[in-house]
Amino acid sequence: MHPHSPPVVKIPIVRTSSRLKTICLADVEPVPISWLWPEKIARGKVTMISGDPGVGKSLLTIALAATVSVGARWPVSGGHAPCGSVIMLSDEDSVADTIRPRLDAAGANCQKVHALTMMEDVSENGERTERSFSLSKDIERLSDVVERVGDVALIQIDPVSAYMGGTDTHKNSDVRGLLSPLSALAERFNVAIVIVTHLNKGSGSAVYRSVGSIAFTAAARSVIGVTKDRDDPTRRLVLPVKNNLGCDSSGMAYRIDTASNGAPVLMWEPDAVDIDINEVLNAPNDEDQWARNEVEDWLLLILDGGPVQAKDLKKLAAEAGHSWRTVERAKARLKMPSKKDGMTGPWLWWHPDDVYQKPDESAEVRHEDREDSPYSERGGLGGLRADEVEI
Repeated sequence: MHPHSPPVVKIPIVRTSSRLKTICLADVEPVPISWLWPEKIARGKVTMISGDPGVGKSLLTIALAATVSVGARWPVSGGHAPCGSVIMLSDEDSVADTIRPRLDAAGANCQKVHALTMMEDVSENGERTERSFSLSKDIERLSDVVERVGDVALIQIDPVSAYMGGTDTHKNSDVRGLLSPLSALAERFNVAIVIVTHLNKGSGSAVYRSVGSIAFTAAARSVIGVTKDRDDPTRRLVLPVKNNLGCDSSGMAYRIDTASNGAPVLMWEPDAVDIDINEVLNAPNDEDQWARNEVEDWLLLILDGGPVQAKDLKKLAAEAGHSWRTVERAKARLKMPSKKDGMTGPWLWWHPDDVYQKPDESAEVRHEDREDSPYSERGGLGGLRADEVEI
């Protein structure tokens, strides 16, 4: 070693090892689900409420908070809520002029409702700054509040997107990483956690309609959809989207009234609602329904004089301003028969009230339910099996 070289400092190497932890299920003591709202909202779990803006999701959270704060009876299904405290995180409504009057209108015991407003950070030199609560870094502080209050039965986060702390809500891994500690908090304190989100403007299954990553829906043990009744704009439907824990698949309905203090209040209907939320969300609006009815009437009128070649119908539809895809859908809804005229002939569409006759046979009826029809094994009328599609 050179006489002027600095001394060599040996840094100890810390070796770590990893192992998988397992548990034998024989050593696990089974426990029943603890319910906040029987068969709908479980304690110790995350539940999600999803709906379009303006349908009253926040009023629904007010109703939940009021019911829990006094241990009142749940609507429709019956049974009483466990009386406990509620912690509310609401980014969209003012505590003084909106949340408090609505709680009063709903009959809440406001002594048991706590609003988490801001996070206060204190620097080393004592400087205080305020910021919004973040699920990505403030879960432990939320745990502190739960312990301090003592009898918390319900935590509500409305909307959850306001408290993501910069997390990309469309990335499954990021959302799962954020919701996992929240689920752990719910289980640790046996608290029901309700997160609120919006529906996107897409179509299809309600399971995929919540804004952001599918991880939100996957993490929630129960997802409840809120939407307007298409037949009654003043009526709101509360319908199950998924329920991993309960057996209750019924829905409910409510209207929004005005209380004596001038605040809006949710008024439940007494009876359960038996309807699939996908039927409601994917139902055509009035304009679309009118267009569909118009095309169906047009198609029936065209075919009233006898079968028409598909290519001629396509031209007539274009002249009438109807898209061919809409005409095809109308054909399917009307269960309209079609048949290729011979091996090389054109496709013919028939009025659903008519029976198919071969050009050279005046009395042979080819219905799919005719056992003697030579086409019965291929689906009968139209000569198509159930898995074949006319092109």
